[in-house]
Amino acid sequence: MKALRSDNGGEYISDEFKDFCKVEWIERELIAPHNPQQNRVAKRKNRTIVGAARAMLHDQGIPLHLWAEACNTTVYVQNHCPHRILGMSTPKEAYSGKTPDLSHLRILGANIYMHVTKDARKKLEPTVEVGIFVGYTDTPHNYRVYFPDSGKTVVRQDIKFQEEKAMKRSLERELHLYADEELLVPKDELQDVDQPQDEVHGVEETTHAVPTIRG
Repeated sequence: MKALRSDNGGEYISDEFKDFCKVEWIERELIAPHNPQQNRVAKRKNRTIVGAARAMLHDQGIPLHLWAEACNTTVYVQNHCPHRILGMSTPKEAYSGKTPDLSHLRILGANIYMHVTKDARKKLEPTVEVGIFVGYTDTPHNYRVYFPDSGKTVVRQDIKFQEEKAMKRSLERELHLYADEELLVPKDELQDVDQPQDEVHGVEETTHAVPTIRG
């Protein structure tokens, strides 16, 4: 990195960060107060990350206090996706020189089941833990799992995903949103499929009411 443009947030103007940039020969550019347009590239990227995280949270009904996990997952997935600027290579491949493995990607918010070993439980305690998949780690096939009962997020590996239920939950939510959207359209604006419209230059045109599902 040769230069870093940022706002005047405390994390960017601390003495520790100044010393770090000096050692690494990174030129610092601070924007004028209340002028986010000077840092529009970072702002646009932040908006993309937050938008994707919001969609995943609401798609699976994940508690909103896990927004940071959703944002981290968004960045992780984007680093494993092709990018036009990189000639359709992935940021992960551009950084490491290796084609990333995608076999471990899962649906955020999917329920997981994990076996509890004998040394981790008492005799009559449950042998299975139920949690929610909320993210990845730097080690492939290690997953971040949230347990609602305890409110803790831990790293697990040998777990079973219930992605079929997650897909069904997503579809049901989509159909519900579509039904709500359809109710907002006045009936007099909907046209019969075969109803002829005004003729233009002798050509009869027809308008079809095509439902739109927002994804």
